[in-house]
Amino acid sequence: MATTGLPSAPEIIVSGSVLASLLAIIILAINVLKHKVKNPQAARIASYIESGASAFLRTEYSVIMVFDTAVTLLLLILLGFKTALAFMLGAMFSLTSGFTGMKVAVKANVRTMESVNGDVSKGLKTALSGGSVTGLSVASLSLLGVIILVSYLGEGSSGLGLEFLTGYAMGASLTAIFIQIGGGIFTKSADIGADLVGKLEYGLTEDDPRNPAVIADLVGDNVGDCAGRGADLFETLSGDMVTSMIIGLGFIDKYGQTVLLFSPLFLSVGLLSTIVSIMIALKITNPTKSFLASLTVATASSAIGLYLVSTIFMKDVTLFYAGLSGLIVTLLMAVVSNYYTGVNSSPVKNMYESAKRGAAINMISGFAYGLRGAAIPVFLVSTSAIFSYLVTGNIYGLVAANLGTDILIGTVMAWDAFGPIVDNAGGINEMCGEGDSEVFDALDAVGNTTKAYTKAFALASGTFTAFIALMTYYYVVGKRPVDLTNPFHTASLLIGIAIPFLFSSYIMSAVNSTTLVMVDEVRRQFRENPGILSGLDTPAYDKCVKIATLSALKQMVLPVLIAEVVFLGFGLLFGVNALAGMLIGLLGSSAILGIKYILIGGAFDNTKKHFELSGNSNEALQSAVVTGDTFGDPLKDVAGPSLTILMKSIIMTALTFETILLKYALFPV
Repeated sequence: MATTGLPSAPEIIVSGSVLASLLAIIILAINVLKHKVKNPQAARIASYIESGASAFLRTEYSVIMVFDTAVTLLLLILLGFKTALAFMLGAMFSLTSGFTGMKVAVKANVRTMESVNGDVSKGLKTALSGGSVTGLSVASLSLLGVIILVSYLGEGSSGLGLEFLTGYAMGASLTAIFIQIGGGIFTKSADIGADLVGKLEYGLTEDDPRNPAVIADLVGDNVGDCAGRGADLFETLSGDMVTSMIIGLGFIDKYGQTVLLFSPLFLSVGLLSTIVSIMIALKITNPTKSFLASLTVATASSAIGLYLVSTIFMKDVTLFYAGLSGLIVTLLMAVVSNYYTGVNSSPVKNMYESAKRGAAINMISGFAYGLRGAAIPVFLVSTSAIFSYLVTGNIYGLVAANLGTDILIGTVMAWDAFGPIVDNAGGINEMCGEGDSEVFDALDAVGNTTKAYTKAFALASGTFTAFIALMTYYYVVGKRPVDLTNPFHTASLLIGIAIPFLFSSYIMSAVNSTTLVMVDEVRRQFRENPGILSGLDTPAYDKCVKIATLSALKQMVLPVLIAEVVFLGFGLLFGVNALAGMLIGLLGSSAILGIKYILIGGAFDNTKKHFELSGNSNEALQSAVVTGDTFGDPLKDVAGPSLTILMKSIIMTALTFETILLKYALFPV
């Protein structure tokens, strides 16, 4: 990477880990696809899901590519060829990782269904193999993109001229936010529409084939949890590598040229740990034990790898302590998430008791727990940042801590994608009337746990990423203080705090308006074709998929444009100092709101699950918990994750355009 002569040991390790990961992706995909689907009805239902997911992604990607092309041309004109190429590569690799993972996931769902009905352990292996393709694709392609750019566009061994890499992170972040918002609106409108009409009005079960929105709901699981979450974590990895290299330029005298390979080495350790953890998990037949073993092995092997990289290549053990603190934060985040959202946790049990008194009291209880839980992750991230600075004596310790939050991304993403695969498998099974649903419920319970853990993981990692990106912004533009006696700076801080609220409002309104159309369509089909409910006629699944697709894509652009235009516009008017105040406000507001939304939604979701597991058939209680879940769903699956991407996206955009802001601000203050 930007060196002369034979490749160094770090370069060999980085390149070897990427090649090993790509090979593992091919093997895992082949293992999934080699199973032939024998049940014709299951194959037909799976084809509905696959065609719906593919149609949505094709349409969404076409919209994103138009936007990305326009931004690429703008960057080419303003910042030159390198930055423009880096932006396009970041966007394309993000799209590729999401599409690859989702395609294999939708192929794996029906194969998991048939495998489970033959042998639970085979079903587990099929689902995890499919999910692992997503996890490894996200991590390996992010690393590969940076390797390509630095190898071919870096300016020799000096490491200078790497500022163009901010374009790579910007491309990944802008793409991620569109995928997350579009996929989130799609999945939640379908999910809520299916629940409100199918469950509450007609008493249908979760995946009843008579529900016109059921296929759109299953499609949404894939485009939201596979493509959406994958794009989120791809962005996190890409941004962290870029910021670590830029900050690392200031530490070449201390660590030598190896400092530029520190983050790729760190993440290579994560890739290899992911491969090992997946291999071990695939040999365990119990789903819960498989997940815990995978996480334990990945954590232990990553910690060992961190120690070796820090001591052998960087010759600074304090970087290991800093990186380990970041790794511990992600594990503690899982504990916090499980406490506030676990199906048998004290908060969820209290919310369930509140729901017995009505939906309103359930909502108050859930909102209170969300507010309380949102503070703890901020304390954890802040503690890790302070500890890392103290133990290393410089800001590069924070870079190591930030990378420590990333190192498990491949493993965590593999199990996150496992969730929608087993959820889809259970849905297909129910629609076919095949097998024992309790087996699928056991797999789905593990899938729900892993999805909740991934959201907590993404929050910890994303918040730290934004933290470091903000520090990188200051590093690039120079140490310029935000002066709160300056009214422009104070106003920019307040505006930065306010933008995430406005952004969230547009996201929730988009889910609301799309859901309205979805509910009307499901009711129309039931009303105009009574044969659907009697089982004589098949619902028009494609109409619900089309409604969710068109509405989601139409409404995903506005909130992003508003946020980006406000921040860049303010920067062009008043310069980098005032913009820094906005970015500080954005980071604080987005981090706390995002955590709150995800915890509230998760708690409401599992309060409903607690009701379902209790065997209680009280209709008023069912209405209360479903109402809470309906309210919480768009918070945890759309608004919350989108905010974590927003704060990273805005800061990366500001970092990319910093030279323009420094030169051409109209009224710098």
